[in-house]
Amino acid sequence: MKPFRFSLESLLVLRRQKERAAQQRYAQALTACEAARLQLQSATAEMAVGWDLLGLELENGIPAGRLASLRTWCKVLEIRWNERKAALNEARRAAGLLFQEMTGAVRDREALDRFYDKSRRAHIRAVQREEQKSFDELAVQMNGAPGPLQFTCQNN
Repeated sequence: MKPFRFSLESLLVLRRQKERAAQQRYAQALTACEAARLQLQSATAEMAVGWDLLGLELENGIPAGRLASLRTWCKVLEIRWNERKAALNEARRAAGLLFQEMTGAVRDREALDRFYDKSRRAHIRAVQREEQKSFDELAVQMNGAPGPLQFTCQNN
């Protein structure tokens, strides 16, 4: 009997490539999330230092011009923090979408793997049936008992 050949082999290769690409994109998204988280953490620290400096200056009494510039600087730090927070939320959203894409690609590949396994098992069973038929026929011929072909010829 001929060797097993999976008719959807090219599709299986494509699904594996798609899954690998989705995994890489997801990994990149997780890296981007971590970078955005670190930037937000840095902005949080900068903002805390700015507000602490403003508080210290207010305790010691400062001129109005210095107060206005420190207040403006704190607002700038707050805007920067808001931008980085939005960037982190966007990175997490993108990572979530890429995770869904990756799990879909895994599911598609696993379905095709199951079909491959099922087809291979069916092929193996068919080969075993053919071998068993051959062995049975050989055993019948060796015992001298009439086989199906011999029985048909004798009746004619």
